[in-house]
Amino acid sequence: MKKILAVLILILTIAGAAAYWVLFKNNIAPTESRPIVNVPTGSQVRDVTMILAERHIIESWQTFDLAAQIKGFKSVKPGHYVFNKTMSNREVINMLQSGRQTPVKLVIYNIRTKEEFAGLVGRTLEIDSVVFLAKLNDPDFCAGFNLDTNNILNLFITDNYELKWNTNIIDFTNKMKVYYEKFWQGSRRDRAKEMGYNPAQITTLASIVEKECTFDKELPIVAGVYLNRLRIDMPLQADPTLIFATRDFDARRVTQYHKDFESPYNSYHHTGLPPGPICMPKKKSIDAVLNADQNDYLYFCANPDMSGYSVFSRTLDEQNRIAVQYRKKLDQLKVK
Repeated sequence: MKKILAVLILILTIAGAAAYWVLFKNNIAPTESRPIVNVPTGSQVRDVTMILAERHIIESWQTFDLAAQIKGFKSVKPGHYVFNKTMSNREVINMLQSGRQTPVKLVIYNIRTKEEFAGLVGRTLEIDSVVFLAKLNDPDFCAGFNLDTNNILNLFITDNYELKWNTNIIDFTNKMKVYYEKFWQGSRRDRAKEMGYNPAQITTLASIVEKECTFDKELPIVAGVYLNRLRIDMPLQADPTLIFATRDFDARRVTQYHKDFESPYNSYHHTGLPPGPICMPKKKSIDAVLNADQNDYLYFCANPDMSGYSVFSRTLDEQNRIAVQYRKKLDQLKVK
């Protein structure tokens, strides 16, 4: 009996030691210092094991699988997980089981179209870009934010955001609405109202102003010019709206083709603001419109010295003289 008991104790000791080794074994492959895995929603433990194995993040899927059984690891939480190369099977399992994921950074800037934005969101979050684009084109969805399919991008303020990778569309847009309301609360909204515009209209104008300016110091001046035109119901005649209308984003020069292109975004053909923004403007561009320069200019043209600055004019004759010089310079440089 004593021999049997001794054998059992030995077996249990060996089993315990084996279990300890399996659980606390450093199983992260040494190829990456901080391996990253996105665990999709609905994944099972077996799915995660295969992901870790196929990505060569763990050295032995068998010991990981055994550790999962010892730990009673039966459910995994989706998310963006960043592992340390010194982590044991136990630490990896604890992280996946508790959902201790690392937020991802969504950087919103320099976006022109809904297609571009949906692609950015789809590359950054678990959200399907096609499904998200359909939402952005859904009138009922946009109406829920007091916007429409033309100006829905106004909801998304350019900034760097930290979000859970598995954030769904509803949670994502609701979070963006919180940021939007925070940005527009108080003085900005009051100033827009004082000017006779709503936040969506200010953002649309800011998008045009931003695309017209190479240097930030000219933002409020250009904003002042466009506000002057709007006051007298003069067409904005903003070349960037033609680029947006034609989707000819690689154009180096606006031609008659662009000016003749029929679109509600053609600000040569239509007075007032276009239906929506032509890009997602930076905060400073929005603030430049809200704090526009009080000037009496109605015209501006790129400086013929090709410095990137503009020459501002009060009369059409002044504008035409500068425009002729600028076009000659483009011809000399063979800009088509």
